[in-house]
Amino acid sequence: MQKTVSVIITTHNRPDYLKESLAAVLKQTVLPSEIFVIDDGSSVSYEDIINLFPSDKFEYIKVPVASGANAARNLGISKSQSDIIAFLDDDDIWDEDYLEQHINAHGNADAVTCGYRFLETPEKIHINTTEVITTDVIKKGNKFCGMSGVTCKTSLAKKLMFDEELKNSQDWDFFVRITLENARFHNIAKDIYFYRRGHNSISTEVANMPLEKVFPRLKAFKKHKELLGKEAFNDRVANQILSQIGKKKSKLRWIALSVKEAGLKATTKVILGKDRIRKKLGK
Repeated sequence: MQKTVSVIITTHNRPDYLKESLAAVLKQTVLPSEIFVIDDGSSVSYEDIINLFPSDKFEYIKVPVASGANAARNLGISKSQSDIIAFLDDDDIWDEDYLEQHINAHGNADAVTCGYRFLETPEKIHINTTEVITTDVIKKGNKFCGMSGVTCKTSLAKKLMFDEELKNSQDWDFFVRITLENARFHNIAKDIYFYRRGHNSISTEVANMPLEKVFPRLKAFKKHKELLGKEAFNDRVANQILSQIGKKKSKLRWIALSVKEAGLKATTKVILGKDRIRKKLGK
Protein backbone atom coordinates (compact mmCIF):
# COMPACT_ATOMS: atom_id res chain seq x y z
CA MET A 1 0.00 0.00 0.00
CA GLN A 2 1.45 3.37 -1.02
CA LYS A 3 2.33 5.78 1.76
CA THR A 4 0.32 9.00 2.03
CA VAL A 5 1.99 12.42 2.14
CA SER A 6 1.20 15.77 3.73
CA VAL A 7 2.89 18.81 2.19
CA ILE A 8 3.67 21.83 4.37
CA ILE A 9 4.42 25.01 2.41
CA THR A 10 5.61 27.94 4.51
CA THR A 11 5.24 31.42 3.03
CA HIS A 12 5.73 35.04 4.07
CA ASN A 13 5.04 38.09 1.88
CA ARG A 14 5.75 36.21 -1.36
CA PRO A 15 2.44 35.34 -3.05
CA ASP A 16 4.04 35.28 -6.51
CA TYR A 17 6.54 32.64 -5.40
CA LEU A 18 3.77 30.63 -3.74
CA LYS A 19 1.95 30.57 -7.07
CA GLU A 20 4.86 28.64 -8.60
CA SER A 21 5.58 26.32 -5.68
CA LEU A 22 1.94 25.37 -5.09
CA ALA A 23 1.38 24.79 -8.81
CA ALA A 24 4.34 22.38 -8.82
CA VAL A 25 2.89 20.45 -5.86
CA LEU A 26 -0.46 20.08 -7.64
CA LYS A 27 1.33 18.68 -10.72
CA GLN A 28 3.09 15.85 -8.89
CA THR A 29 2.98 12.39 -10.46
CA VAL A 30 1.92 11.17 -7.02
CA LEU A 31 -0.40 13.71 -5.42
CA PRO A 32 -0.30 14.42 -1.68
CA SER A 33 -3.32 13.64 0.47
CA GLU A 34 -2.96 16.93 2.34
CA ILE A 35 -1.47 20.32 1.49
CA PHE A 36 -1.12 23.00 4.15
CA VAL A 37 -0.11 26.51 3.07
CA ILE A 38 1.03 28.25 6.25
CA ASP A 39 1.10 32.02 5.79
CA ASP A 40 3.40 33.30 8.54
CA GLY A 41 1.83 36.68 9.28
CA SER A 42 2.22 38.22 5.84
CA SER A 43 1.41 41.92 5.44
CA VAL A 44 0.45 41.49 1.78
CA SER A 45 -2.69 39.83 0.45
CA TYR A 46 -2.64 36.28 -0.91
CA GLU A 47 -6.28 36.32 -2.00
CA ASP A 48 -5.69 36.67 -5.75
CA ILE A 49 -3.13 33.86 -5.78
CA ILE A 50 -5.10 31.51 -3.54
CA ASN A 51 -8.18 31.96 -5.74
CA LEU A 52 -6.25 30.65 -8.75
CA PHE A 53 -6.29 27.13 -7.32
CA PRO A 54 -9.12 24.72 -6.44
CA SER A 55 -9.96 25.37 -2.78
CA ASP A 56 -10.54 21.67 -2.05
CA LYS A 57 -6.94 20.78 -2.94
CA PHE A 58 -5.24 22.56 -0.04
CA GLU A 59 -5.81 24.39 3.23
CA TYR A 60 -4.63 27.98 3.53
CA ILE A 61 -3.85 28.99 7.12
CA LYS A 62 -3.01 32.60 7.97
CA VAL A 63 -1.02 33.06 11.19
CA PRO A 64 -1.92 36.53 12.58
CA VAL A 65 1.58 37.43 13.76
CA ALA A 66 4.79 36.34 12.05
CA SER A 67 6.58 33.85 14.28
CA GLY A 68 9.18 32.41 11.91
CA ALA A 69 9.44 29.42 9.59
CA ASN A 70 9.97 26.94 12.42
CA ALA A 71 6.71 27.89 14.14
CA ALA A 72 4.91 27.71 10.78
CA ARG A 73 6.34 24.24 10.12
CA ASN A 74 5.33 23.09 13.59
CA LEU A 75 1.77 24.23 12.97
CA GLY A 76 1.71 22.19 9.77
CA ILE A 77 3.19 19.17 11.54
CA SER A 78 0.53 19.34 14.25
CA LYS A 79 -2.21 19.21 11.57
CA SER A 80 -0.68 16.47 9.43
CA GLN A 81 -2.31 13.05 9.41
CA SER A 82 -0.46 11.29 6.59
CA ASP A 83 2.38 8.78 6.79
CA ILE A 84 5.04 11.22 5.55
CA ILE A 85 5.51 14.99 5.73
CA ALA A 86 7.16 16.89 2.88
CA PHE A 87 8.44 20.39 3.63
CA LEU A 88 8.57 23.14 1.02
CA ASP A 89 9.62 26.79 1.24
CA ASP A 90 7.49 29.06 -0.94
CA ASP A 91 10.39 30.14 -3.16
CA ASP A 92 11.51 26.67 -4.26
CA ILE A 93 9.95 24.43 -6.93
CA TRP A 94 9.79 20.63 -7.04
CA ASP A 95 10.21 18.47 -10.13
CA GLU A 96 7.00 16.65 -11.09
CA ASP A 97 8.24 13.30 -9.74
CA TYR A 98 9.74 14.76 -6.54
CA LEU A 99 7.19 13.15 -4.20
CA GLU A 100 7.24 9.89 -6.12
CA GLN A 101 11.00 9.58 -5.67
CA HIS A 102 10.83 10.48 -2.00
CA ILE A 103 8.01 8.02 -1.32
CA ASN A 104 10.05 5.26 -2.98
CA ALA A 105 13.06 6.16 -0.81
CA HIS A 106 10.88 5.93 2.30
CA GLY A 107 10.60 2.20 1.71
CA ASN A 108 13.91 1.96 3.58
CA ALA A 109 14.04 5.27 5.40
CA ASP A 110 12.40 7.38 8.10
CA ALA A 111 13.70 10.66 6.67
CA VAL A 112 15.00 11.58 3.21
CA THR A 113 16.97 14.43 1.62
CA CYS A 114 17.91 15.06 -2.02
CA GLY A 115 19.95 17.23 -4.34
CA TYR A 116 18.87 20.34 -6.20
CA ARG A 117 19.74 22.75 -8.99
CA PHE A 118 19.72 26.55 -8.84
CA LEU A 119 16.65 28.11 -10.40
CA GLU A 120 18.56 31.07 -11.85
CA THR A 121 21.37 28.88 -13.22
CA PRO A 122 19.99 25.34 -13.79
CA GLU A 123 23.35 24.10 -15.02
CA LYS A 124 24.67 24.54 -11.47
CA ILE A 125 23.72 21.44 -9.53
CA HIS A 126 24.27 20.49 -5.90
CA ILE A 127 24.35 16.76 -5.20
CA ASN A 128 25.84 15.02 -2.18
CA THR A 129 26.75 11.45 -3.09
CA THR A 130 26.47 10.23 0.52
CA GLU A 131 23.55 7.81 0.68
CA VAL A 132 23.17 7.26 4.43
CA ILE A 133 23.24 10.27 6.78
CA THR A 134 24.66 9.49 10.21
CA THR A 135 25.49 11.67 13.19
CA ASP A 136 29.16 11.67 12.21
CA VAL A 137 28.22 12.86 8.71
CA ILE A 138 25.81 15.61 9.72
CA LYS A 139 27.77 17.04 12.63
CA LYS A 140 30.22 18.36 10.05
CA GLY A 141 27.45 20.56 8.71
CA ASN A 142 24.44 20.35 6.41
CA LYS A 143 25.98 19.66 3.02
CA PHE A 144 22.79 18.19 1.62
CA CYS A 145 19.87 20.60 1.14
CA GLY A 146 17.47 23.01 2.79
CA MET A 147 14.04 22.03 4.06
CA SER A 148 12.51 22.07 0.57
CA GLY A 149 14.41 18.85 -0.11
CA VAL A 150 13.34 17.03 3.04
CA THR A 151 10.64 14.49 3.79
CA CYS A 152 10.16 12.84 7.16
CA LYS A 153 7.99 10.15 8.68
CA THR A 154 5.11 12.03 10.32
CA SER A 155 5.44 10.27 13.67
CA LEU A 156 9.12 11.22 13.81
CA ALA A 157 8.41 14.85 12.87
CA LYS A 158 5.73 15.08 15.55
CA LYS A 159 8.18 13.74 18.12
CA LEU A 160 11.03 16.09 17.18
CA MET A 161 9.26 19.26 15.99
CA PHE A 162 11.38 22.31 15.06
CA ASP A 163 13.24 24.42 17.60
CA GLU A 164 11.45 27.77 17.40
CA GLU A 165 14.23 29.57 19.27
CA LEU A 166 16.72 29.05 16.47
CA LYS A 167 17.08 31.87 13.94
CA ASN A 168 19.32 29.92 11.60
CA SER A 169 20.73 26.40 11.10
CA GLN A 170 17.21 25.05 11.79
CA ASP A 171 17.64 22.38 9.13
CA TRP A 172 20.99 21.26 10.55
CA ASP A 173 19.55 21.06 14.07
CA PHE A 174 16.61 19.01 12.77
CA PHE A 175 18.96 16.67 10.89
CA VAL A 176 21.17 16.18 13.96
CA ARG A 177 18.19 15.26 16.08
CA ILE A 178 16.93 12.82 13.43
CA THR A 179 20.22 10.94 13.58
CA LEU A 180 20.24 10.96 17.40
CA GLU A 181 16.91 9.09 17.25
CA ASN A 182 18.76 6.32 15.37
CA ALA A 183 16.32 6.89 12.53
CA ARG A 184 17.10 5.65 9.03
CA PHE A 185 18.15 8.84 7.27
CA HIS A 186 18.83 8.49 3.55
CA ASN A 187 19.82 10.83 0.73
CA ILE A 188 18.70 10.71 -2.89
CA ALA A 189 21.86 11.55 -4.84
CA LYS A 190 19.96 13.33 -7.62
CA ASP A 191 18.84 16.90 -8.22
CA ILE A 192 15.04 16.83 -8.16
CA TYR A 193 14.03 20.38 -7.29
CA PHE A 194 14.88 24.01 -8.03
CA TYR A 195 16.39 26.12 -5.26
CA ARG A 196 15.90 29.85 -5.69
CA ARG A 197 18.69 32.08 -4.44
CA GLY A 198 18.40 35.21 -6.61
CA HIS A 199 16.16 37.00 -4.10
CA ASN A 200 18.29 35.98 -1.16
CA SER A 201 19.58 38.92 0.86
CA ILE A 202 21.01 36.82 3.69
CA SER A 203 24.60 37.58 2.66
CA THR A 204 23.82 41.31 2.61
CA GLU A 205 22.08 41.02 5.96
CA VAL A 206 25.06 39.21 7.48
CA ALA A 207 27.53 41.71 6.02
CA ASN A 208 25.63 44.63 7.61
CA MET A 209 24.80 42.89 10.86
CA PRO A 210 25.61 44.67 14.15
CA LEU A 211 28.06 42.74 16.30
CA GLU A 212 25.50 41.78 18.95
CA LYS A 213 23.16 40.25 16.37
CA VAL A 214 25.53 37.35 15.73
CA PHE A 215 24.89 35.67 19.10
CA PRO A 216 21.42 34.30 18.21
CA ARG A 217 23.07 32.76 15.12
CA LEU A 218 25.37 30.71 17.36
CA LYS A 219 22.54 29.03 19.31
CA ALA A 220 22.36 25.88 17.19
CA PHE A 221 26.07 25.22 17.59
CA LYS A 222 25.98 25.86 21.32
CA LYS A 223 22.98 23.55 21.61
CA HIS A 224 25.05 20.71 20.13
CA LYS A 225 28.45 21.75 21.53
CA GLU A 226 29.09 18.43 23.26
CA LEU A 227 28.18 16.47 20.14
CA LEU A 228 30.41 18.58 17.90
CA GLY A 229 33.46 18.41 20.12
CA LYS A 230 35.75 21.33 20.86
CA GLU A 231 37.52 21.67 17.52
CA ALA A 232 34.43 21.31 15.32
CA PHE A 233 32.43 23.63 17.59
CA ASN A 234 35.11 26.33 17.41
CA ASP A 235 35.35 25.96 13.63
CA ARG A 236 31.58 26.34 13.20
CA VAL A 237 31.44 29.39 15.51
CA ALA A 238 34.40 31.08 13.82
CA ASN A 239 32.87 30.48 10.39
CA GLN A 240 29.59 32.01 11.50
CA ILE A 241 31.16 35.08 13.12
CA LEU A 242 33.51 35.70 10.21
CA SER A 243 30.92 35.11 7.50
CA GLN A 244 31.10 37.95 4.94
CA ILE A 245 34.06 39.40 6.86
CA GLY A 246 35.39 41.00 3.69
CA LYS A 247 32.27 43.16 3.42
CA LYS A 248 31.95 44.03 7.09
CA LYS A 249 32.87 47.27 8.72
CA SER A 250 35.00 47.18 11.89
CA LYS A 251 36.69 43.98 10.74
CA LEU A 252 39.05 43.94 13.72
CA ARG A 253 36.12 43.90 16.15
CA TRP A 254 34.63 40.88 14.38
CA ILE A 255 37.99 39.09 14.37
CA ALA A 256 38.44 39.86 18.07
CA LEU A 257 34.99 38.44 18.80
CA SER A 258 35.86 35.29 16.88
CA VAL A 259 39.04 34.86 18.90
CA LYS A 260 37.07 35.33 22.11
CA GLU A 261 34.27 32.90 21.20
CA ALA A 262 36.14 30.32 19.10
CA GLY A 263 39.85 30.76 19.84
CA LEU A 264 42.82 31.92 17.82
CA LYS A 265 43.36 28.62 16.00
CA ALA A 266 39.83 28.41 14.55
CA THR A 267 39.80 32.12 13.72
CA THR A 268 43.13 31.88 11.89
CA LYS A 269 41.96 28.78 10.01
CA VAL A 270 38.85 30.58 8.73
CA ILE A 271 40.72 33.74 7.71
CA LEU A 272 43.46 31.81 5.90
CA GLY A 273 40.83 29.65 4.22
CA LYS A 274 39.00 32.73 2.94
CA ASP A 275 42.30 34.17 1.67
CA ARG A 276 43.03 30.97 -0.27
CA ILE A 277 39.58 31.07 -1.84
CA ARG A 278 40.03 34.70 -2.86
CA LYS A 279 43.45 33.99 -4.40
CA LYS A 280 42.06 30.99 -6.30
CA LEU A 281 39.18 33.04 -7.65
CA GLY A 282 41.64 35.79 -8.57
CA LYS A 283 43.59 33.39 -10.75
